Amino acid sequence: MTALYTLALLLIGVIGTNLIKQFFPKIPEPFILIIVGICLSFTPIFQNFELEPEFFMLMIIAPLMFLDGQKQSFSKIKKRFSIIFLLSVVLAVATAIVVGLIANRVEVQWTLPLAIALAAIVVPTDAVAVKSMTSSVDMPNGVGEALELESLFNDATGLVLLDLALSVLEQGKFSLIAGIGHFLFVAVGGALIGVIAGFLLVTVRTNITFRTVSPETTIIPISLLTPFIVYFLAESFGTSGILAVVATGIVHNWESNKLRLTSTRVQLTSNTIWESISNVLNSIVFIILGISLPIVWQEIIHMGLVGIMQLLGLSILIYIAMYAVRYIWAFREDNQSANTFFDNHSNPKQHRFLSHIFAISGVHGTMTLAMAFSLPLTIANHAFPYRAELIVVATLIILISMLMSAIILPIALPKKAVTYTKADLENTRNKMVDYASLKISETIADPAVREAIMIQLQSQKGWLKDNHSTKNHNSQKYNSLLNNTKDFIIHYLHSDSVEQKYSAEVIDTYEKILNRLKISTFFQHSPLQRVFHYVKARYRHIKWHIQNGQVTKKQRLKGRKKWAQEHQDSVQQWQNIHEGLLLLNNDVIDEVNQYLDNLLRNSLENDTDDHQYISYVRQRFDRYFNLIKREYNKETPTISSDLYIQAFQFEYNYIQQASSTGIIPNTLAAVLYNEINEAQTLELQQINQIEAMNS
Repeated sequence: MTALYTLALLLIGVIGTNLIKQFFPKIPEPFILIIVGICLSFTPIFQNFELEPEFFMLMIIAPLMFLDGQKQSFSKIKKRFSIIFLLSVVLAVATAIVVGLIANRVEVQWTLPLAIALAAIVVPTDAVAVKSMTSSVDMPNGVGEALELESLFNDATGLVLLDLALSVLEQGKFSLIAGIGHFLFVAVGGALIGVIAGFLLVTVRTNITFRTVSPETTIIPISLLTPFIVYFLAESFGTSGILAVVATGIVHNWESNKLRLTSTRVQLTSNTIWESISNVLNSIVFIILGISLPIVWQEIIHMGLVGIMQLLGLSILIYIAMYAVRYIWAFREDNQSANTFFDNHSNPKQHRFLSHIFAISGVHGTMTLAMAFSLPLTIANHAFPYRAELIVVATLIILISMLMSAIILPIALPKKAVTYTKADLENTRNKMVDYASLKISETIADPAVREAIMIQLQSQKGWLKDNHSTKNHNSQKYNSLLNNTKDFIIHYLHSDSVEQKYSAEVIDTYEKILNRLKISTFFQHSPLQRVFHYVKARYRHIKWHIQNGQVTKKQRLKGRKKWAQEHQDSVQQWQNIHEGLLLLNNDVIDEVNQYLDNLLRNSLENDTDDHQYISYVRQRFDRYFNLIKREYNKETPTISSDLYIQAFQFEYNYIQQASSTGIIPNTLAAVLYNEINEAQTLELQQINQIEAMNS
């Protein structure tokens, strides 16, 4: 149960962060997640929490690295192999050597292997943290790609270096040849295991895809288990589990490119699931960092002010050294890919700027903290020397790197160019839906089917979400159109065609019902006022039945029967009027729909953004018409999938025309195309489910 409660609290932390960040949009999300993690550390489950590195690597880092690997292609890895090696190995080793020498020089009581262990811990970088902190600014493409490729493999480099340092601490000696051999065995062995396991799993998945009716029920569970299986397998052979899952991810990218449009349902479902898992795990990473900070704080308190200031100074010095190494490497590196990333020759000023951005973006995250906590309590039958100090320094470097990036990058980088606003998206979506609704109104004769499809289309606008903010029942346009529509109906009721077709009693009765409805005032009441009016009406209804002795169902039926016998002529007259009302109501529905369609058509032709009120007026009158027909819970008609496909095609046509004529940018069109695809897929799935239940 403890594991269940732990997972539940972590997910609550992720949900809470998504709610909190709406109120603090300028604060980078990682910092909000860390604060939420600190708050969670005070709960009983997370008190005295200490990060378990093996569990963290297997359950958090492995699936994230597997997903990162899936984003890389064989062709890209082959093309960028030299720069990947330089970024993930050469730069990482150079940084570790410089940091180790500085730490050994400043903290003279630390041995060189101990200092190298600290250097290995702070080697891994976190590209996800950088993306989160630069979400509002425009990160140069070359720098962004360099950071992504660096973080893809330097975790493994740091782990191997840490393993070497711990081996030297335990054995008391170091062999360069043995060290290089161990490095190659761990790195190359992990990559080979990942590639072999990846191809085996891809073969299994491909055979299942082409040999089963519903492959997703097998393929997706295999996909979810893949990073855990591969990581565990590689670690069992003493190789790098991180490199193994990255290599397997790259193989899976090859599989996706090979399948392309084959088994699209499997690929779409798998991508959606993995995207959701990635977002949650990336958030949990920072929450765990926040949960771990109080433990580090307890270590800090025990060290005293002098000790802390000394470690803080060392942390700042190490951060400056890492910045310098990264800047010098980016500035001086003459690799062809590096020239592309950092614009080496064409613009010296831009080259210096990009090198600075790359250096400052070397953010360290929870991977560094996990490696720090992985330090053993004892080594060579002695207590691990200065373990608490190493953990504190690693934590301080994490916080310093995150703070510096969060402060400097938003200042140094330009704001992202916004091609469209949220309002543009909502307005275009509304026009798209209204255009499709008009086309449906013109092409489908059956009013029940037409209304059902239009209601479904209107739900794309986010009806419930914008009900009170957008609807604005007190607006002049809304109330004006309500009254104008009501006047239109009254004028139609007294037209020659209606007076010739229906009796005066039917017309007068319909007009009385219309006048009693108080269309323009009902929705001005708040929800509480509506509840009050409803309760008041029910009270009058119940009071009348009690006073007239018609409480039970039997008494009410008896009373109606008695009244019908005493007023036979009136009953027959009312039945005739009721039949006429229903026929007249159908005619009014057609006229009102045509009237509102014309208004909406003119609004779209004049490119007016504010026409949402027309849809709300239509909705209000639809309720009124159903009240007259007494269809409070009418059954939804059966609609074929062809009609929905036709409706969504109208939306496609509108977006395509708006995009081709330059009315909306391509980025906005892409968002709406994706929305239409998802809406169409969901609608067709629901139709298939209904047909399956009815069959």
